[in-house]
Amino acid sequence: MIKWFIQHQWKQEIRSSIWQKNVALNIVIGFFMVIMMLYLLLLGVFLDRILEDVVKDANADITLSKILIYYFIFTFLMRFFLQSLPAMEIIPYLHLRIKRSTIGWFILFKSLSSFFNFIPFLLFMPFALGYMTEEFSGFQAFVWFSSIFLFELTSNFKLIYFKRKFTLNPKLILLLIGGIALLVALDKFDLFSISEISLWYFTQLNTNWLWVLLPLISTIFFVFWNLSMIRKNSYLDDLSPKKTEGENLSAKLNLLQNFGKTGELILGEVKLILRNKRSKSVAFLIPFFLLYGLFFYPQDMYEDAMGILVFVGIFVTGGFLIAYGQYLMAWESTHFDFILSSNIGIQDYFKAKYFLLVIPTLILYVFTIPYMYFGMKIFWINFAALFYNIGVNAPLLLFMASFNKKRMDLSKGAMMNYQGVGVNNFVLVIPLLAVPALIYWPVSVFFGFVPAVLTLGGLGVFGLLFNQSLIKMAVNNFNKKRYQIAEGYRQKG
Repeated sequence: MIKWFIQHQWKQEIRSSIWQKNVALNIVIGFFMVIMMLYLLLLGVFLDRILEDVVKDANADITLSKILIYYFIFTFLMRFFLQSLPAMEIIPYLHLRIKRSTIGWFILFKSLSSFFNFIPFLLFMPFALGYMTEEFSGFQAFVWFSSIFLFELTSNFKLIYFKRKFTLNPKLILLLIGGIALLVALDKFDLFSISEISLWYFTQLNTNWLWVLLPLISTIFFVFWNLSMIRKNSYLDDLSPKKTEGENLSAKLNLLQNFGKTGELILGEVKLILRNKRSKSVAFLIPFFLLYGLFFYPQDMYEDAMGILVFVGIFVTGGFLIAYGQYLMAWESTHFDFILSSNIGIQDYFKAKYFLLVIPTLILYVFTIPYMYFGMKIFWINFAALFYNIGVNAPLLLFMASFNKKRMDLSKGAMMNYQGVGVNNFVLVIPLLAVPALIYWPVSVFFGFVPAVLTLGGLGVFGLLFNQSLIKMAVNNFNKKRYQIAEGYRQKG
C-alpha cells in the first residue's frame, strides 16, 4: 500500500502545472540547494579545526558537545517556521479498505524527506569519520553520530505533534520562544547550564554506548504518539475547516473599520493572513526575524562591521515587510478580478497595503529595543533602519508589486513551495537589504558613525515626507500593468 501512496504522490507532483511551468526556477533553486549542501559538507570536513581555533584551550569534541544542544534548539526552531506538516490528500482514501495506521505510517515516512534530517550526514558525519575515529574508536564514533541523528529524528517527529497543537493555538508559540529564551538566558548567566548537560551526555557516550538508547526511545515514543494522533483525527469532521483562534483575533480587529475604506481593506487582508497556510507561515516567521540579531550582536567580530550590522538591522526591523511585501498583490491573486471590478479605489488599495507593511514594522522595532544591551550603536542603527524600511523599502515594494504576475495558492504551506515565486523575487531582495548597507558603509568610512546613521535615517524621513507622492507613483505603475497582472493571476500554474 505504501508503494501506491508513493506513486500517487509522485504523479501528483509531476503532473502539477506548477512543476511544468517553473522548470527554470526549479533548476535555479536546485543549484542553490547543491551549493548550500557543499558548504555544509565543507564545514563538516573542517569542523574540528574551526572548533580548535575558536576555543584554543579545549578539544574539538568537548567544544562541540557543549554547543550541540544549541544546534538542536536552532534546527527545531527552523523546522517550526520552515518545515510544513507532512500532509497528503487522505480524504479520498478514507472510504477505501485502508487502515488509518497505514495512512499514518506513510505521513510519518513522508516527513523523513525534510532537508533538516540530512544535515547531520553533511555536518557531523565527516567529523565522526575523521576526528572521532582518531581520538576514540570506530564504534564510539558510530555511537556518537547515531545519537545525533536520532535526536534529529526525535525533533522531526516531535515537530509534527507540537506544530499541529501550536497552529490550533498560536499563543503557544510565544510560550515556546519564551521557554527557549529563558533556558539560553539561564545558561548565559550560569544559573542553569544546558550546555553542561549536553557536554555530560555526549561524554557519557564515549564510556557507555547504552546512552544511545535515550534518543532511540524518544524517537520511537514520538512516532507512536503521532500515529495515535493521526488515527484519532483522520475523520471528515476533523479534516473539515474549523474556526481557528486566528479568525477570533481577526474578529477583534473589526475596529479597523472605523478608519474608512483603508481600514476595511487592512482588516480584510489581516483575515486573509490568519486564515490561509501560506500567508500564516509568514506571520509565524516573525519571532525568527526578531531572534536573527542574536547570531550577530553577541559576536565581537561584528562589533566594528557596521555594514553587516545595518544589514541585520534592516532584517530584524523589516523582516515581515520584506517577506510579505515581495508578494504584495499575489496574496490576493485568486480573487484579483473581483478587486479590479469592485468599487475599491486603487489609491485606497495601495494605502492599505502601505499601512499593512508599516504597522508590523513599527511593532517589530519595539521588540528590537532590548538589543541596546549589546551597545547603543546597535540601537541607533536599528532606529535608522526602521525609518529606512518604512520610508524607502515600503514604497519600493509597492512599486515593484506590479512586476509580480504569478498566481499563488494560499492553501498550501510555504516550505519547498515555489508557486508564485519568480526570479524578480530573488532580485528584489538585493536592493531591500544590500543597498542600505552600501549607502551606510562609505559615509561611515569617510565621515564617521553619526553622519552615516543620519544619512540612512534621513533617507527614510525623506521618504515619509513624500510618501503620498511615492504611493501615487506605485499606483500609476499599477494602472499601466493592471490587465497584464490580472491575466497572469488567471493562470493556474
